[in-house]
Amino acid sequence: MSKSDNNNSSTDVGKGAITNPLKAGKKGLGLLRGARKLGMFAKLLKSIISKVLMSCIKWLLGVLGPYVLIVIILIILLLLVLQSVASFDLFQKASTRSETEVVFDNAVKEVFELRLEAGPAEIRDRLRSTQSEYPYPPVSESWLILVGEMLKQSIAIPTIHHYFKNIENENYKAWHEKYKDYSADSKELLLKKFIEIIDKEMAYYFEGSPNYKPIFVEGSSPIDEFVKITTTTTCTHTDEDGNTTTTVSGPTTTKENVSHEVIDEVQMGYLKAKIPYKELHTITDSTSSSGDCVSDITTELKLWVIDDGSPPSVELIPEELVRILTSTAKEGDYTRLVQVQDLEYSIDLGQEIDEKFPKPDIDYEGLKKCYFKHKSIDPCIDEFVLGGTLGDYGGLLEGWYPTEFEDIYKKAADACGIDWFILAAVHGKESTFSSNPVASDPSLGSRNKEGKLVGAVGHFQFMPLTWLGWAAARDYPTTSAGNILVDDLTFITVPANIKKYGGRGMDGNNDGVASPWDLIDAATTAACYLKTIGYQKGSETAIKNALARYNGGNKAWQSSEAQKYAQDVYNNGKQYELGNASAPISVAPGDTTYPTTGRITSPYGGRDDGFHYGLDIGAGGRTNVPIVTIADGVVSYVGPLSTYGNIVRVKHVIGGKDVESLYAHLASYKVKVGQTVKKGQQIGIMGETGRAFGVHLHFEIHEPKFVRQATNPRNPIKWIPTPPLK
Repeated sequence: MSKSDNNNSSTDVGKGAITNPLKAGKKGLGLLRGARKLGMFAKLLKSIISKVLMSCIKWLLGVLGPYVLIVIILIILLLLVLQSVASFDLFQKASTRSETEVVFDNAVKEVFELRLEAGPAEIRDRLRSTQSEYPYPPVSESWLILVGEMLKQSIAIPTIHHYFKNIENENYKAWHEKYKDYSADSKELLLKKFIEIIDKEMAYYFEGSPNYKPIFVEGSSPIDEFVKITTTTTCTHTDEDGNTTTTVSGPTTTKENVSHEVIDEVQMGYLKAKIPYKELHTITDSTSSSGDCVSDITTELKLWVIDDGSPPSVELIPEELVRILTSTAKEGDYTRLVQVQDLEYSIDLGQEIDEKFPKPDIDYEGLKKCYFKHKSIDPCIDEFVLGGTLGDYGGLLEGWYPTEFEDIYKKAADACGIDWFILAAVHGKESTFSSNPVASDPSLGSRNKEGKLVGAVGHFQFMPLTWLGWAAARDYPTTSAGNILVDDLTFITVPANIKKYGGRGMDGNNDGVASPWDLIDAATTAACYLKTIGYQKGSETAIKNALARYNGGNKAWQSSEAQKYAQDVYNNGKQYELGNASAPISVAPGDTTYPTTGRITSPYGGRDDGFHYGLDIGAGGRTNVPIVTIADGVVSYVGPLSTYGNIVRVKHVIGGKDVESLYAHLASYKVKVGQTVKKGQQIGIMGETGRAFGVHLHFEIHEPKFVRQATNPRNPIKWIPTPPLK
């Protein structure tokens, strides 16, 4: 909701664990200390015990039986030590750390986090600058925050590198030892001093590496952009005798072609984002007066702009992740990169440290053999790095609303008489589906430099006075935009206060509190507010006008910004409606069915640009075309894969044979790895991700399984019935 709405990153660790179990156990447990400090203790404990310590115990049981008890006691003692560690412990000194060393470790973590933020900040600035001048609308700040967060490199990367430096040499002395005698009397001042020291000494690692700097791929607008202004001026003159003369000049039209920087893709480290764009075509009317003359002005804009109502499509580049972890970097005192034989271990570590750390699909044994043969990893990466997924970002890749919120949308919308999909689109526009911390934390993002709260608040971004009631302006310091200039806004969540001042805030979950920072309360309030400002189901005009008023208020709802807001939200909402309503396609009889409907645009076999290992089925101008699995099976892979774009692979047994089907270029997918699926069950939506020209499905069959495209392909049309045209 607009602020103007006044109505409102070495050694062979695994091998060491077998040849020297006590030492490996000590190091593995030291690793536990460091990882726990990043908030992942429980998961890492399970991982290390299952992958390292349990293998040691099994070996000891068969070879060193009398010593097993000693080993177990040592493990238990070390685990007890772990429990006493309460902060980030990069150098695994645990309870032996002095207070100064604890402060130092905390400073290292802060430096990592601050340095990792530089790339997203540059991305936000660059994208923001592409639409910073008229006639282009500004890009939503919440959308820019989302893009930066999605492309931010994991804190696990520098942590992994430093961990491997630590365990590489038994005589290694952590470089922070020279600061151990610094006084910790004033921890805040000491932390500040250490941050300055560490940031300076770590600069080479971040600033000298391309892994933390974004790469922008520029494109061009596919349309002719222009601003066309048509003016008709009417002048009315009254002489001394009272006679009125009216003259009309025009209409006169001026048309100016415009252009701006278009950024198609942004890559940072192992992540790449495709920036969504759309055509913006608006016509607005306004008037201006001068003396006896009034000018009617029609402004037509046709622009190619960033679609900040949709998240970008983010792709993992697993080959780049492997290069970042293993390639030779600039020599330094503080880091040693991962050896190929330790790659799998390091990736497991990364996933324990950070839930967002990628999950690459790698043939580790093949990669190691190839590396030792060629003495270089570069010839091996493309063959043995097979793909990967983005961990915690899977939902965002779909470019869709979070389905876990659907019941909330529907209940609120039904209660107030509006459409749930429009409410979902408002939620996406206002707080990027609550991914913006401002949505749920009153202390974040909505205060000025003096610490006073300003701007809209909560999941649906209401102005505080709209929530509480504008009559509160007589009792509290406020601004004309609807801000309440006090430090604690808790009082606006009290239903009695809202009733007293005539506000819009509602207690949607009936817990006695009506809070804009509670999603149910905020969704209910937004739904009913839209209804009261003119929302009418089935009327596109009424819906768009209500959305414009939601954004611009009564004074600015006709502005180009508010009208753009309304158009964007309406379009997104209708897409959500179509996505929800699209039914799976009909299912053919027999063992298999077709994966989608439509014309076969390219069969399996040779063609001018090489051998085509699959079957292409086109959309034929349709949108939201469902993709279904051809037979019962288990989902074996979900996510981006090289030029395939977004794919789903499913393993089946068909006619007694093991096969794996592959569905490529998907716009979105609705299944997870390990999920059991039935013949004809929808698994995604047809798209053009990856190297694709036009919306279509690229479908492959591999027997017995997919390894690489040319390894085990089969002609799909021999396995499935011919798809119906629609």
